[in-house]
Amino acid sequence: MDTKTVDLLMEVQYNFPLVERPFLAVAERIGASEEWVISKLREAVTWGVLKRIGAILNYRSRGLTAALVGMAVPEDVIEEVAAEVNRDPYVSHNFQRDYKPYNLWFVTKAQTKEELEAKIAAVAKKYGLDYIILYSLRSYKVDVRFDLRKGISWTKGYIMPENPPSVSEAGVPMAFFGKIKSLPLTPEPFKEAAQVLGVSVQEALQKIRQLIELGILRDLHATLDGEKAGFRENAMVVMRDAKCEEIAGLPISTHVVLRNTVPGKWEYPCYFMVHGVSRQVIEDYVGEALRKLGVREYKLLYSVRDFLGGREMARRVEKVAED
Repeated sequence: MDTKTVDLLMEVQYNFPLVERPFLAVAERIGASEEWVISKLREAVTWGVLKRIGAILNYRSRGLTAALVGMAVPEDVIEEVAAEVNRDPYVSHNFQRDYKPYNLWFVTKAQTKEELEAKIAAVAKKYGLDYIILYSLRSYKVDVRFDLRKGISWTKGYIMPENPPSVSEAGVPMAFFGKIKSLPLTPEPFKEAAQVLGVSVQEALQKIRQLIELGILRDLHATLDGEKAGFRENAMVVMRDAKCEEIAGLPISTHVVLRNTVPGKWEYPCYFMVHGVSRQVIEDYVGEALRKLGVREYKLLYSVRDFLGGREMARRVEKVAED
């Protein structure tokens, strides 16, 4: 990508403006025309680099339970098991990682713990697999953005609200969330969302700001396909020291979650994700950051294969938000 395109993708990731004509505001910041910005973003969608520009609805505001699952899968059936896991529409990540015994890692959600555990157990029983279920006890940070200049995932440090209000408490119809999950690449992308609420665009923008502040929405910005943007490595960094709050303050962390341990099987209560253009870049940044926090014992579980794929994962996230 040329420098101007990099400037554009950085701007829409990190500083997307909540104004009536956001692409005009972006154009003025980077010294381009509104027409060029919209055209280039449409090209980025065609390239597969830009997934969407929009907001993500916090699953907790929908009353869902989420868990990260690690399964111990023999290499000769891992593709078959991964495909079976992917039949669940609530699976949003499904990676093979370089860790033993649990080498297949996926995230799924359900209305209740009983429902979640039943569907995981069904897959495990079918193939005779050992597994661990790591529930999300506290999500400190969920924010994936890619610094195209540094070559590492990079976000502001912040702590997500622990108990965001429900969608029903917010008094906003699901159709509104449907309109802002993936904004049209047009000069006035918030018009349809405002029409759903029967208010002006300015009032709709204020509502979006309120929902972000409450934690019902996880910000509104451009989401890139990391691999298409050159970030071909990602690692789950696990630690025995539960320093989740401090980890959430690290710019390199994308997902920071406190989870339960499983005695004798899994002794790491806190983990975070990091993405980079190479393993060396990841290890340099992670090593320096954790040394400063006094974390001495940690492991990097690198992704070996993505069984869901960026596009399919984005489609599922959007579908679940609609349901």
